[in-house]
This record gives sequence, structure tokens and C-alpha cells, in this order.
Amino acid sequence: MKSINSLSDINVSRILRLIWKHKGISRVEIANQLGIDKSTVTKIVASLSEIGIITEVAQGITGPQGGRKPIFLEITPKFACVGGIEINPERFVCCLLDLHGVVLFQHQEIIEPQVFEELRIEGVFQKAYRMIAYEALKLGVSMIGIGIGLPALVDSEKGAIVRSVPLMIDDWFPFVEKVSRYTDIPVSIENDARCCCCGELMVADDPFVKNMLFLLAEYRVLQPKLRSRKNLSVGMGLVLNGKIHKGPEYTSGEFRSLLWEEGNRGQFFSGEDSLANMITDNDEINAIFYELARHIAFLVNTLNLQVVYIGGIEQKYARKIEGLVRERVNFQWPYGDKKNFDVRMASFSSLSVAYGAASMYIEQLFSLPSLATASEKGPSILDSLATISGKSK
Repeated sequence: MKSINSLSDINVSRILRLIWKHKGISRVEIANQLGIDKSTVTKIVASLSEIGIITEVAQGITGPQGGRKPIFLEITPKFACVGGIEINPERFVCCLLDLHGVVLFQHQEIIEPQVFEELRIEGVFQKAYRMIAYEALKLGVSMIGIGIGLPALVDSEKGAIVRSVPLMIDDWFPFVEKVSRYTDIPVSIENDARCCCCGELMVADDPFVKNMLFLLAEYRVLQPKLRSRKNLSVGMGLVLNGKIHKGPEYTSGEFRSLLWEEGNRGQFFSGEDSLANMITDNDEINAIFYELARHIAFLVNTLNLQVVYIGGIEQKYARKIEGLVRERVNFQWPYGDKKNFDVRMASFSSLSVAYGAASMYIEQLFSLPSLATASEKGPSILDSLATISGKSK
């Protein structure tokens, strides 16, 4: 959570978050929902409007007693933008989002092993950062932060990679500290599958879906080096009670099959190397997906998950996994057909990780501060937003 300069910042944050969550809300509704005096709301809204982060939109309808029409408020989409970057052993993907989560720019690029060896992860970040920074400049919108999704054990609080087999990082690596030399805007990092969860939460149209799983299944090289074999790489992101679940050691979602034994290659007991044949009806491909579906079904039934999203892998394979998951969930459920459960394709396809990383940063921007972290040091929220506004002019 963000720290605050004074208790008055709490009301600013609460109002900002409400406007961001409910596009098109009146001052009266804000006061009623938050229990804040109308004059306080009016004063804060005036300051936010002057800064430019909120704007007035189409007028509403007068009530039965007549009177003035309510004026709705929303976050100004291009007040600022946020960058999102995915780095994996085979490629990088980058994008820019406005504050409503609309994609302003996207790009993906294959990274050859010899290029990765030369650039390493810091150089790949620099390459992607320069690209989105240039695009933000062209759009005339201030980029205020960057979220990065990585196939790694990530300590997001400390901005460090704990370990990553795909990125060949075997020990604690202070990623944010290393790459901060290339930019003067904040950088945050997170595990790639958890980023995908945040992206789906950003665009979710069902407020009652509080428990979900994102299955990030990618067929790619194991590591960015010559002659590295391809395999099916699987990671999971979990949302429980509306919050992304990381676990005390940030390892939630790491996967290895229950059937795995010493000597097996990859994460499965079945022979995932057969995916290289790219034959849709291959029995060994079906065996891998069947093995995976049994694990997903176990989690769905045990944790009472409402939705499973599938992303990363080519859609024809994603559809095969979808069918098997549906079948296994019902088969493994002891009370007949499983109700109130769905399997969906990822909303952003190959952009899922980068989009999710950027949306995670936007969520942090509009998060509520904690009283436990109150501090009289540093600028107020309004001062910080005014600085951003000055840069965008």
C-alpha cells in the first residue's frame, strides 16, 4: 500500500479510487457512498479537476422533483499512461495503457539466444523501455510507471527476482535496483501468471467473481541459450476472496505434476516433448493436457474456484485444455455436475502478461493508503498528481 503524507490524503485516495472504479459518478453519489461531507467532496473534486486527473462527462437525468441535472465524473484517460513489459526466454512484449486500461500501443519481439546472452535481462528491459518511452512521447502522454511480468519467483515488495530457471537466475537479483539506472519513473515487478490475474480483474464485468485461477501455459524454449529444447511451461495465478494470492514466500502458483518423478524432464510425467510435432490429435499431447486438467480440476473443486482462465498457448491447444478441464471438474466433483463454474480464454491473448503488469501498476496507483504507514514526509497526493500534470503539458 502507498504511504500517506497526512490524514487528508485518505479522502483524496478514496474519492479517486471510487471515480476510477465507477466511471461516471456524481459528487452526490461520492459523498453518499463514502460518507464524506458534500463540501469536502466538492473541494477535493475541484482540486482534482484543476490538476486534470478527473473530468466531467455527460450530464445525468434530473430526479422526479426536477432541479439541476447531476454531472458525472471520471478519470481522465490520458492524464497519464503506464507501461507494461513481459520478458521471457524467447521474446519480450511491451505495451502502454491509459488510466482506463485501454491499450495505446503494443509490440512483441523475438529474442534470439545470442542476443539474450549479450543483453541479459537488464538489456532486454532497456530495449523495451526505450520503445514504450518513445511511443509515450509521440502520444504526448506522461508515462508515470512501468510494470514488468517475469517467469520467476518474485519478491515484488523488494523489487527482486528470488530465482528463475527460465531466465537463468540462480540467486537473489535486485532487478528494480539494477534497471532504475535507465529510467527516472517507478518500476515494479511481479510473477507473470499473477500479472495475468490482475489483467483479468481489471476488465472483469462480474463483481461477484472473487475466486479464480489463471493458467499460463506457454510452449517455449526452456532457457535462452542455443539448442535449448522447447517444452510446455506452466504457471498459475490464484485470486482468492478477490485478492491475488502470493503466499508468504511469494511461491504461490508454482507447478510440478503430482505424477512427476526423478528423471522426468519438464514439469510433467507425460512426454511434453511431443508438442514439438504440433499434431492436434497426437495421443501424447492429449496425455499432457489430460494430466494438467486433472490438477486444475482438483484445485477448482478444493478451493471452490469460479473461473479458470487459459492463456499463453496457441488457441487450438487452449480449447483442448478447456474441454478437458470442464470434463474433469465434473468427473472429480462428488455431487453431480459442478455449478457456478466456467472456463474462459484469456482476454488479451499474447498480451496477457504485459497488459496485466501495467494494470497491476494502475491498481497500485488507485489503491487505498494505510493508516499504519502514515508519514509527514514527502509530497501530498495532490502535489504528486500536480507534478505529473506539469510533465504532461
